Amino acid sequence: MIVTAPRVATPPVPSTRGTSGWDGGATLLGTALGVALLAQGAFYAGPFTVVAALVVGAGLLALLHRATAPRPASVAAACWAGFALWVLVRGLLDGAVAHAVPSAAVALLLAVALPVAAGLGGEGRRLLQTVALALAVVVAATGWVGTALHLSPLSMPSSGLWRAASTITYANAAGAALVIGLLLALVTVPAARPLLRRAVVAALLLGLAVTMSRGAAVASAVGLAVLVTTAAGRRSVRGLLPVLPAVGLPCAALLPSLPDGSAPRPLLALAGLAAGAAVLLAASRCGRAAAGAGLGAVLLGLADLLAGPLSGADPAVAVDAIADTRLTGASADRVDLARETLAHFASAPVTGVGPGLLDLTYVNHAGRLVHAWFTHLEYLQVAAETGLVGLALVLAGAAALVVGAVRARRRCALRATGTLAVLAAFATQSALDFLWHVPASPLLVCLAVATLLPAPTGSDTPTEKEPA
Repeated sequence: MIVTAPRVATPPVPSTRGTSGWDGGATLLGTALGVALLAQGAFYAGPFTVVAALVVGAGLLALLHRATAPRPASVAAACWAGFALWVLVRGLLDGAVAHAVPSAAVALLLAVALPVAAGLGGEGRRLLQTVALALAVVVAATGWVGTALHLSPLSMPSSGLWRAASTITYANAAGAALVIGLLLALVTVPAARPLLRRAVVAALLLGLAVTMSRGAAVASAVGLAVLVTTAAGRRSVRGLLPVLPAVGLPCAALLPSLPDGSAPRPLLALAGLAAGAAVLLAASRCGRAAAGAGLGAVLLGLADLLAGPLSGADPAVAVDAIADTRLTGASADRVDLARETLAHFASAPVTGVGPGLLDLTYVNHAGRLVHAWFTHLEYLQVAAETGLVGLALVLAGAAALVVGAVRARRRCALRATGTLAVLAAFATQSALDFLWHVPASPLLVCLAVATLLPAPTGSDTPTEKEPA
């Protein structure tokens, strides 16, 4: 009788050809995202050129390493490259190619960044996610500092209130970045580190609240609603109850300095921040640290009473202004913009009036002559400029990502649902604010989605089925 040793299953060896765990591509993409978020959203030509060069460099490295991307990312990239081509052809026909270049350049940027990021291995994806979260926290922190100290352009008066614009210098785009960062944090920051998880979520929520962006608030609600549709998504928000008072206390401390014309109250703002930190530390059973933070909050509050401006605004003034301007969906100016843009769309619904040629000069509801550049409803503006052809190409790319995420829900429920939440949130706010024209916003969405989608076969990124 011949006795043989039992066979031992040989673990699969990750492919070294399709993706790499860590490579220069992740570093270049993270740097590009940093430049975009920290340099006014890469809205202007100088920063955008730097961002584009870094993304192209990442694309060249991906070609050199023969990296492959998941099919949904490749299809979306092809659709957006097709949109860029259509925009250039449309501009050529109008004899206004220069006006078409900005839109085409942003579309091509996303068409390169998405598949490159999606083709990264596990370590590269984790690096990119960490960079994105760190940058989102920086956006939140600079927005809070700008509002607490009345530092323009980190915070700027709007609708009678100081609103955080952060390094992007646009409150609504800053809010969009924080919504994406919040959803990414809920999906990727490990529950095994509760204090870090709560601190990151609290920082992002505080920054989001200080932007006072109605569109971002609605987008965050939609994203969270999508996230909790699965058991894995519901687990991702457990244990975050202490975050609510930890955010509420700093927000309350900012109220006296929010009205335009009021004096900043930095000591009171710091007191609120310390009180919020004490709540988080107490919830994590860090007793001494919580007591120290609480004592610091009391001392800072007393110092503000002694040294703070006695003529500071009444918090009720800020509450009334927020209720009148931020807690309402009415906006006559937005209605005027939508009506005027719709009239242009109706004049050329299939091919559009031409990229960059939308003339929003009109008489508004108050009888004043107005000129605007953006509709604050991206779908309508893109349709008006590039027609239904252009809009269909943009939406087809997004639909490919949605289909890919839906198909991946059985294998990786939390990450796939996180992908859908990010896309739903951004799609919602795109109907309320101009975000596609601020390159940092769609770039952040693409990188977040790319790192959450299942990795291509042969990658070192785990893709086993998550618990339901």
